[in-house]
Amino acid sequence: MESAELERQIEKIGTNDTLESWCKCVFEQLRKQNGIKNIALFVWGNDVLRLAASQTQHVFSFYANFKPVEEYSGYFIDWPLLAKKYHDEFSFVSELPFHGGWQKNHVMWEHAVIPLTKSDCLLGFVLVEIDIPNEIRTLRREAFNWLRQDAAFQLKCKVLKHQLTQMQLSKKQNELNLALNNRTLSSQLTYLKSLHEISLRFTKATTTHSLCRIAIELGRDRLQIDRMGIFLCDMETLKMWGTWGTDPHGNVVDRSDFCQEMPNSLFIEEAFTRKNELIVKENVPLYFGLEEVGIGWNIMMAMWDRDECIGWLAADNLIYRSVLDEPKKEAIKLLAASVCQKIIKLRETESANARFSELQIVHKDQAKELAQLRRELSGTKQQGLWANITDFRTGLPNEKHLALSLSGFVSQVRKQKASLAVISIAIDFFRAYEKKYGVDSTDRMLRLITTSIEDNLVELESCHLVTTSPGEFVVLVQYDDEVEIRELAEKIVNSVCHLNIRSKTSTIYQRITLSAGVHLCGVSLFTKQSTLLKKAEKQRMMAKKLGRNRVCVD
Repeated sequence: MESAELERQIEKIGTNDTLESWCKCVFEQLRKQNGIKNIALFVWGNDVLRLAASQTQHVFSFYANFKPVEEYSGYFIDWPLLAKKYHDEFSFVSELPFHGGWQKNHVMWEHAVIPLTKSDCLLGFVLVEIDIPNEIRTLRREAFNWLRQDAAFQLKCKVLKHQLTQMQLSKKQNELNLALNNRTLSSQLTYLKSLHEISLRFTKATTTHSLCRIAIELGRDRLQIDRMGIFLCDMETLKMWGTWGTDPHGNVVDRSDFCQEMPNSLFIEEAFTRKNELIVKENVPLYFGLEEVGIGWNIMMAMWDRDECIGWLAADNLIYRSVLDEPKKEAIKLLAASVCQKIIKLRETESANARFSELQIVHKDQAKELAQLRRELSGTKQQGLWANITDFRTGLPNEKHLALSLSGFVSQVRKQKASLAVISIAIDFFRAYEKKYGVDSTDRMLRLITTSIEDNLVELESCHLVTTSPGEFVVLVQYDDEVEIRELAEKIVNSVCHLNIRSKTSTIYQRITLSAGVHLCGVSLFTKQSTLLKKAEKQRMMAKKLGRNRVCVD
């Protein structure tokens, strides 16, 4: 009885005129007879294997122009090699179907790749998949003999007839190309306008979370995408987490609670391998989280920050079964690129803000330390005043302190086998300024200049600043690079000039300026300390003769 029923079904299949109806009947017979869940037909066309039809559970899809084989699973599979590899065993078992995204508990999948031939000529392959509760295979080669026999009689004729029909349609299509191109251009223009609007709205996003919500809402409303989701990931920990997405009814929902390890899927691996490419899967299970909610096309576009994948954008046609044409593909690619660039900028901004906050904390701590040091210094200066070794007008060590400490400083430089620089500084027209503006103004001017000189010396490890007489300073600096000392002296002179302290006693500059002389020497046992100061003063006098507000170096 079963054999007679099978013969009647085969006769019914043979009465179908078109390749599409033939595929539909064959797939339905495979489902009824063997309980097959997933079926795909691949045929040869122009020496290239192409996807002609597929059925996922009860959803059948026929591709009139035939699609690349990788659009069945989202990645390339060498079906001839797979059929040859499992020729003897006929079927094999794995954890997922070829286009699956998530593994189900206590469910395995049995696959078989069946070659279809006619007179030793390979016509194509049929992929069949069935879920099984354990690893025991149930598919048998003899159960598909009718399929191979029918394909030998029917498939080649059906494919040739279909190709002929497509050629005839293509001739008629030439007459409609202009209208089709205009429609395509109009669609692309609409998408570009929508993408421009979306990019403008992105400027209002201040966090990654708000950015993803705007992208999902406008992608749904402006680009007519049924469902979307944006996922972020960390490649080091192999973790993925949701941001915003759409539920099975198209409502925008917060998916930030979704977090798990990235699935060990060839589809995910392919998306990371094919950088800046849209990965397409036709007629596949669609998910909301880990729950399967329907069948349709699914696409994925990975987002990259240089060579690091930061996440991906996914979309499907669960609700309205919309067609995935080329303009929509390009629009989704551009949307993913725009979202990626904005996420990178937001992360850079967040990182900069975090660093700024850290610097503010460090600045506060350093300000407290500086205040404490100044209090200690103030106390030290007060003690120095009592000992008569501190100048009361500037708070700096005076000439007496220099006489007491010079030999120790020179000995320290000699022990370290370093070089010593002596910088002699004088305020130009100091006496005339004091006579014209009075003692109080002069004291304020001295404090400003003292602070300016100290600010230029703050980064030096070994230096000594003293005032030898009113309006004159000496700086002792241990150094390794002569160029740095020259630049230091010029920096001191320029910084005081830029204070713009008004002075009518200076006929040339109309402001307070400095003249500085620098003496550079190596320190030895025969170095005379008195000579060091005199040589620096000599260079300072030379700077005055040359016009003041300058530095002379011996």
